[in-house]
Amino acid sequence: MKGLRVSQGKWKGKEIPSPPDVSGHLNFTNSLMKKAIFSLMDSRLLSWGLSFESVLFCDYFSGSGQISAEAYSLSVKRLLTYELDQTRFRQLHSLFRGLTNVQLFRKDATKHTLKWELGEEEVYIFYLDPPYTYWSETPVRMKEMLEQLYNFCISTKKPFLILCQIPERQAIDKIWASVPHKVREYGSHSIIETGYENAEITSR
Repeated sequence: MKGLRVSQGKWKGKEIPSPPDVSGHLNFTNSLMKKAIFSLMDSRLLSWGLSFESVLFCDYFSGSGQISAEAYSLSVKRLLTYELDQTRFRQLHSLFRGLTNVQLFRKDATKHTLKWELGEEEVYIFYLDPPYTYWSETPVRMKEMLEQLYNFCISTKKPFLILCQIPERQAIDKIWASVPHKVREYGSHSIIETGYENAEITSR
């Protein structure tokens, strides 16, 4: 398969090798979704008067690593990247080798959501694009992960954004029931968004 390429920033044009599929799953974020994801981030950062240089960015189900690579290319302060599959993790390790502000985790993100130390970052941005089966076969684990992540963000009293990519026909109402959110549709996929503004509205 043709490799993926970073679309902006200091790594613009850099090719990211496409890893083999895992258990039949080979669903990479298309260019429309990737553009939408980073557009949402840009908009929020602009509204807070901040930049990517102040961000801790966490990619919880990295897969090919293209979203992590885009975030690194935009000079985030810290990058945390999770991938459980061994083959994909090795490719991520090769991609980010020697980069001091990048930390890789070969762990199940639903069980190790906050297994990292706080730093001096001013903003938290979390991106989730789990395998489709996580929504249908392990919804309780996803619900618990999202609630834990949201409560952590509230406790920091810092600006934050949680973005979750959802394929069509995936039931998410119960999973997101206790977390305020917005649904943004992009063709056959959606982005579920929650963040600083949602928390402020809820607390009023």
